[in-house]
Amino acid sequence: MILLLLLYGLCASFTINGIFHDKWIVVTTVQYPTEAMRKLAQLNDWQLLVIGDKKTPSDWYLDEKCIYLSIKDQEQLPYSLCKLLPYNHYSRKNIGYLYAIAHGAKIIYETDDDNYIVNEIKIFREKPTVTLESDYPVINIFNYFGQNTIWPRGYPLSFVTKSHEFSIKNLTSQKKIIIEQGLVDKEPDLDALFRLTRYDNTEIYFDKTKAPCILQDKKFCPFNTQNTLFHQEGFWGLYIPTHVPFRVCDIWRGYITQRLLWETPYTLCFTPPEAIQERNYHDLMKDFEGEQDLYLKVTSLVNFLTNWQPKEDGLLAKSIELYADLISQKFIGTQEQLLIQAWTDDLLALGYFY
Repeated sequence: MILLLLLYGLCASFTINGIFHDKWIVVTTVQYPTEAMRKLAQLNDWQLLVIGDKKTPSDWYLDEKCIYLSIKDQEQLPYSLCKLLPYNHYSRKNIGYLYAIAHGAKIIYETDDDNYIVNEIKIFREKPTVTLESDYPVINIFNYFGQNTIWPRGYPLSFVTKSHEFSIKNLTSQKKIIIEQGLVDKEPDLDALFRLTRYDNTEIYFDKTKAPCILQDKKFCPFNTQNTLFHQEGFWGLYIPTHVPFRVCDIWRGYITQRLLWETPYTLCFTPPEAIQERNYHDLMKDFEGEQDLYLKVTSLVNFLTNWQPKEDGLLAKSIELYADLISQKFIGTQEQLLIQAWTDDLLALGYFY
């Protein structure tokens, strides 16, 4: 650990364009800049960071306001996680999180290259919220926001028919909000099963008049990486696992992070849409194949997380313990243990302490 800290000290001055900022946007891409990304680059008070991959065009460029980290740039970074992440994988977004943290981030907003911000990135943590309560372990927040026939990707199919069974309490939580999951209009994040069997290409819009909501203690709702804002107290929860199917990685992260939030005085909120998705092309049958764990394992995952009791002290130690237990239950591949340990070491080396 001492050697690692010294290495970070020597490399601390590594920065492209010498930019330090308190509010960062982190995106990955394998295509040329989209109009959505051009709009992100023009947002006032935000620094856009784009993480490339081997499939990304070699001459990728947006403008001088955007920081782009090519594979060559990433390989020069001192983070131990860089050496463990595979190429051509969405989990390389983890490098962007670490880079933003190293360069002064107090807030990290993450999205995809086909999501448009309507006007600006709004921060809701100080606004009044309502609490959703249910007798079931999961709550469908799409229902609360006015769409009662759909469900978020990763929602347990065994509870879909019970989505309407929740109550609304006009009680603002005493817990501080450190993660904000914003909904997305037009093309929300629905699973391939829904799109193949029920989706009729009708645009979907949510009720923007609804207050942000939080969930009753020890309840889940899947959240993704498309319109999601992390405050500094929640940076530990950004980590995206690698050794799970691609269509599963962000959803597994959401469930894991929610469970670890139970060990803290903090919470997550879901907010009205401030973004629109113009969805990139997807082969729905390939998506369906890649989402099998979401259909077949997610109920077991929810049950496991609900009953999980940590033995370690300290949130980062509990995170490593939880990943070990998830590996032992075959929710995640065995190689993930090296990566979550590297992520934790990198956070500590960057001076991030929970």
